[in-house]
Amino acid sequence: MRIRGIDITRKRVITVILLAAALIFLFQLVRINLPARVSSDTVKDNLKMISEYNFSSVTDVEQKLDEVNSTDPPQAGVTKSGISKAKYRQIFDGSVVVGDSITEGLTEYGFLDDGQVFGKVGASIIKDGALFTGASATYPKHAFFSFGMNDMGNYRGDSSAFMKKYKGLLDQFHKDSPKTVLYVNSISTPSAAARKKNKSLRNYKKFNAALRTMCSEMGITYIDNNYILEGHPEYYGSDGIHVSQGYYRKWLNNMILKAGL
Repeated sequence: MRIRGIDITRKRVITVILLAAALIFLFQLVRINLPARVSSDTVKDNLKMISEYNFSSVTDVEQKLDEVNSTDPPQAGVTKSGISKAKYRQIFDGSVVVGDSITEGLTEYGFLDDGQVFGKVGASIIKDGALFTGASATYPKHAFFSFGMNDMGNYRGDSSAFMKKYKGLLDQFHKDSPKTVLYVNSISTPSAAARKKNKSLRNYKKFNAALRTMCSEMGITYIDNNYILEGHPEYYGSDGIHVSQGYYRKWLNNMILKAGL
């Protein structure tokens, strides 16, 4: 004979256990770059799971991180505004970011060191293959690429030609540094005013679709960052293309989550 009161109690116990497990998982997640009592293997497993999420909702993860950090005591590598710049440089030790003037902001704002960033104002895959060559010569563990803002105009909207050239440079990078794990960042969303002023910028969705296809064909992780500026227009620079310091924190956090750094 089943006693109703006992069934209810069991259900409550199971519910409490499930909630506790969820909280423990979240606790481990928010410690990914902090001294923690969980093992590094456990944290890496959690990051692997998170990296498979749909990152259009990565803002939900950041909100949870902010909520927990706001109530936690200060930890090494963390400031009131989030992960410290010194901590970012530590996390990206042995990794490189390759790209255009937006990428250069990573060093200008002090998030990464010069040796971790291979960037150039006006950089384009048409004429700046040397950036790929220079970066591959360091034999990094991870390489993040961020091109396309200038190429939309240089290729006159031809996303197929852009993708073909980009793929060739990435293939060569892999040959030169075969142990490096490659990642490709999306083209950040130009502001509505910038798109109105410059017609070539209106192709950003088409070019991002080409990047996504290229990554799928090559087995490379595509990192979608478009949610950042779409959710935080205050990060736009005066030209509606370049970005302020706040953007870089969210961009770096997204790369960290996708790569499991």
